[in-house]
Amino acid sequence: MAKGLEMVCNPVIDIKNVQGDIWPGLPKRFETFLFFQIRKPEEFRTHLKSFADSITTAEKVIEMRKVICQEQDDADMKGRIRQLKPLPGRNIAFSSTGLEALGKFTFDEEVVKKDRNLYKEFRKNQLRGGLYQKGMYDDLVNEGWDDPTEIRDEYKPVGAKKKRSIDGVILVTSSLEDDLKAEVCLVKEHFGYAPNDGTVNEGATIDIVLTREGKTRPMKGKEHFGFQDNLSQPQIQGLDAPTNKETDKKTNKEPKAVLPGLIFLGNEGDKMGQPEWARDGSFLVFRDLQQLVPEFDKFLEDNAHQVHATTLSPPTKEKLAAHLMGRWKNGTPVDLSPHSPSDEEIDKNNNFDYEPINVHKCPFAAHTRKMRPRGDLNDDHAVIIRRGISYGDEVTPEEWKARKSDDTKERGLLFVCYQSDIRSGFNFLTTRWASNHHFPDRKAHLLGGHGPGIDAIVGQKLSHHPPRSICLPDGKVPTETHLSLDRWVIPRGGEYFFTPSIAALRGYLASPPAKPASKL
Repeated sequence: MAKGLEMVCNPVIDIKNVQGDIWPGLPKRFETFLFFQIRKPEEFRTHLKSFADSITTAEKVIEMRKVICQEQDDADMKGRIRQLKPLPGRNIAFSSTGLEALGKFTFDEEVVKKDRNLYKEFRKNQLRGGLYQKGMYDDLVNEGWDDPTEIRDEYKPVGAKKKRSIDGVILVTSSLEDDLKAEVCLVKEHFGYAPNDGTVNEGATIDIVLTREGKTRPMKGKEHFGFQDNLSQPQIQGLDAPTNKETDKKTNKEPKAVLPGLIFLGNEGDKMGQPEWARDGSFLVFRDLQQLVPEFDKFLEDNAHQVHATTLSPPTKEKLAAHLMGRWKNGTPVDLSPHSPSDEEIDKNNNFDYEPINVHKCPFAAHTRKMRPRGDLNDDHAVIIRRGISYGDEVTPEEWKARKSDDTKERGLLFVCYQSDIRSGFNFLTTRWASNHHFPDRKAHLLGGHGPGIDAIVGQKLSHHPPRSICLPDGKVPTETHLSLDRWVIPRGGEYFFTPSIAALRGYLASPPAKPASKL
C-alpha cells in the first residue's frame, strides 16, 4: 500500500464500487464543481450510464496515491523537486430534484399512493432523509439561520413554485490547472456540449447553472485564515488501518475508528434503513463559504490582549487565533500546547482527548472542540469526512493596508463533507454544537451561566439570540474572560446531494422510471 494511505487488507467496502472523493479523497490542487440541471432525462440516463465508466473510484485513488508517493521517493533519491502529475478525477452526485427528474424520487407521496405500482416502487426505493428532500435552502434559510440576502442566486429556489434549479454536481479535479480545464471540457462534451468551446447545443442533456472553481493555496494545506486544514479526519473501521499502534489505553487518546455506516449507506452503523440500490453511497453537503481574511486578522490584533498570558507566553494574535480554532496555525493542538506551537513533536498530533475535561485549557468553544468534542462526549455519533478546497486569490497588499476585504476579490472555502445521514452529521454539528452557546454541556461550574460560547469560526446566530461570544481560559474559576466576536465566515449557499455507488449509476439510476399501473 502506498505510503500515506494505510488500508486494511480486506476492506469492508467494495473499493471498486465507491466514488473516490468519499474515501480516500480525490487528489487535488485544482477542482471545478459543475452544478447542473437535467434537460432531457431519457437521454441523460444513457449519458450517465457511460459516464460511470470514467468515475474515479476509491480503487483508482489508491493507485493515484501510489504514483504520487513513487514520484516523491524518486525525487528525494535524486535530489530534485517532485514533478506534479495531472491525475484527473471525476465524481458525480444528485440532489433530490435530480433524482425526481430521473423518476427515482417523489415529493408528492399522496399522489403516488393512488397508484399501486408507483407506491410499491417508491416505498421500496425512495431515499430516506427529510433534509435531503428539502435541500439546503429550505433547511438553513427557511428553517435555519442563513440570511437569504447573502445567498447566491443560483442556490435559491425560483418561480412561483419555488423550484430548486440544481439537480446535481459533477466534481472534476487535477493537480494541474491546464489539465483540469481540458477535463472539464471533456465532461461537458460527454453530456452533449459543443467540443472545445463548451457551449450548449441542442443535443446537451444538462444545463450548467453554476460553476465554482477551487484551488489549493501556495502554502500547502493551509486555508485562507492560515490554519492547517483537513486534520483529524475520522478513521473508518474496516477501511483505514489503525494509525496508532499503541495498545495501552492510558496513552492512546486518539478517537476510535468509526463504523463504516456513519459514512456509507447500507453498512454497519447506518440506522436509516436505506434502499438496497443506495448501498455504498454517501450524502454530500456542499457549502459555499466566504472568508473575510483582513477583518479576521484585524480582530486578532485588536483583541490579542484578552488572551491569557504567562511569564513565558505573552498575549499575541497568533495565540488568540489558536484559542479560537483549537489548534495553532501549524496544526499543534492547543490542548497539548496551550502557550506555544514550537514543539515540532506534537505538530499535527491527534493523540489527545481534552482530558481532564474539567480544566479550561483549550477553550470549550474552540472550533475543533465544538466539531469533535472527544473526551467531552462518550462516543463519535456525529461524524463527517471533509473534502473541501479553498477558492479565490491571496489577500492583496491594498486589502491588508485597508484591513478590509475587497468585494471584487472574494475568497473562501468550498466546503464539502460526506455522511450517511445529513441530520446526524452536518446539520447536527452546525446547529446543535457550533451555534449552541451551552455546548459542551455541564460546564456551568467552570464558566458560570454564560456557557462555553459559540463556535468562533462557523457558529451562527439569529437576531433574537445572545451576541456572539466565547469564553477564553484565564486561570480563574469560574472563567471571567468573555470575548465578543465578529463574523468572518459568510454562508453564500449550497446544496444537499447524494453520491451513488458505481453500480447504482450503471444500474438503478440509468434505468427507466417506474410506470404507473393506471393514469394518475
